[in-house]
Amino acid sequence: MKFLTIVIPCFNEKDSLPVLIENLLKLNNHINFLIIENGSTDDSKSYLKNIENDLKSNIKILYLNKNEGYGNGVEKGLRSITDSTYVGWIHGDLQFEFEKINHIFNKLQMFSDSEALLFYKGIRNGRSYTEKFFSHYMGVLATYILKIKLYEINAQPTIFNKELVEKLNHPPKDFRFDTYVYWVAMRNNYKVIRDEFNFPKREYGNSKWNFGLKSRLKFSKLLINYFYELKKTE
Repeated sequence: MKFLTIVIPCFNEKDSLPVLIENLLKLNNHINFLIIENGSTDDSKSYLKNIENDLKSNIKILYLNKNEGYGNGVEKGLRSITDSTYVGWIHGDLQFEFEKINHIFNKLQMFSDSEALLFYKGIRNGRSYTEKFFSHYMGVLATYILKIKLYEINAQPTIFNKELVEKLNHPPKDFRFDTYVYWVAMRNNYKVIRDEFNFPKREYGNSKWNFGLKSRLKFSKLLINYFYELKKTE
């Protein structure tokens, strides 16, 4: 049985993939990684195919022929893992402190003899005032609407006991996937652990997440509507 497997969804990340692989090769060999080639339209698939046989045994790749959304890619990866105590995901855009993954591994091991179900999630440092405002605002609304404390909803990493995957019932295929999984964990009384992580600026490719004010407002509206959808299912 593996201890920790981390899914890394990648869509049109051909420029960041070499650096991503370089970072993964530096980490603890006991941590397993599953890169999701999420139906990219650039040369990501070709690059991964060329290096796949040279990767260490703890790094695997799952190829999806069609992009059906960020959440769909993560879910496909999570459900394909059958032999790991803890699973979760980080993003493939390099906006993460990879050297801290070893710290996550060690921290989870502290609870290995516990019967508690864990939900480990980051708190993002190094973001702009606007990003912090929108994140705080969405957390307050989510907590008010759902009557469960949710904050820094889209922060990474997100890691939890594998059993949680079986409780995911038709999750959203898009960015709302983060909210849904967090909500399911809280509804099932998972013990939440939060750690701070720096959030470096993106160096390669284009963001699929945050754009201008108009896009942020649209994103917020969709997420608020989803909070109410979840509320109706209770």
